[in-house]
Amino acid sequence: MTKRIVKQNELNFLKRELKYLEDSEILPAGKAHEIEAIYEVQKLSFTKTLLYVGTILIGAGVLSFIASNWGEIGKIVKFLIIIALYIACNLAGYKMDKNFPKTSKSLYYLGCLVFGAGIFLVEQMFHLGTNSQNAFLWWSLGILPLAWVLRDRWILLASSLFVLKYMLDGQYLQGVNIPYWTLLWIAAIYILNEKIGFSKVTGFVNGLLSLAFIGTIISYFSNRYDYDDFTYVYGLIYLIIGVALVISKGKIKDIYVVLGYLVHGGAALMLSFEGNWPLDWLYIPFSILYLIYVLYLIKRGSLLSIIILCVLIFRFYLDLSFEYLPKSFVFIIGGFLLLGFGFYFEKQRKKGGSVHE
Repeated sequence: MTKRIVKQNELNFLKRELKYLEDSEILPAGKAHEIEAIYEVQKLSFTKTLLYVGTILIGAGVLSFIASNWGEIGKIVKFLIIIALYIACNLAGYKMDKNFPKTSKSLYYLGCLVFGAGIFLVEQMFHLGTNSQNAFLWWSLGILPLAWVLRDRWILLASSLFVLKYMLDGQYLQGVNIPYWTLLWIAAIYILNEKIGFSKVTGFVNGLLSLAFIGTIISYFSNRYDYDDFTYVYGLIYLIIGVALVISKGKIKDIYVVLGYLVHGGAALMLSFEGNWPLDWLYIPFSILYLIYVLYLIKRGSLLSIIILCVLIFRFYLDLSFEYLPKSFVFIIGGFLLLGFGFYFEKQRKKGGSVHE
């Protein structure tokens, strides 16, 4: 019988469930081992590793050769070289798709690298004088259709990362304007991620993209109306968004719920400092209310909330302890706190508590 290939974490989960079923006498003794023998852990493909590393080396070598002789080549020839390399990579990938799919994919990846490098080189060659961040946007746009045609998660992830890099441009973070057009990219990446097989990493990055877009809106209006309490506004809005994502558990993908915990935890940490409120004393009642909310989430079995609680405890604890206690006691008490929460963390996992339940 051909063994079924699974990931290591999937096999670990299967073993735990089979042991539980065997201990509960639902499965006869020895049956669990028999079922486990059907599965095999997916191994790192040596062939893929060689091809992908080779692709990177070839791409780096070719681009390095062109760059080193860049000054001696005419503009038209430079442009034609870039176009020819890009077409050659994709054409070779297409021709080898049926008989050598792994090699074909590596050639497509090389084409993506050539395309991105070509954008930067053309910008330099014709002295376009545009913001280099724009190159990442066009790079993302150029490889997005390829991700759809090839149903490739890695190309889609690269596209989302390039847009995120573009969104972190200073003009948007400082509120000069709002990149409304990136909403098309966010929607396209979300739809493609659902269509070609949902990737949690791409979903997480796309979630960050959405949060970054919201950040550009906050910065724009704060800058327009000369509002100085950036931290307060950012903190409150992201706190609401994070809590909303957590409440939506069951209606959205788990990775967005995890992102929600990270967002509202980070926002609460930001708001737990005295200087980040219009009225300095407001951080105290807010921190108390938020701690009560985190304890409520922990009681429901949320393991991520334990981590958030640890961070908040250390945030207040270090403020007080470094001022009133010797450094050695700070570390000893801190160590006991971590051990205590670690024990509770393990206890919750044994009960079957979810990371974001």
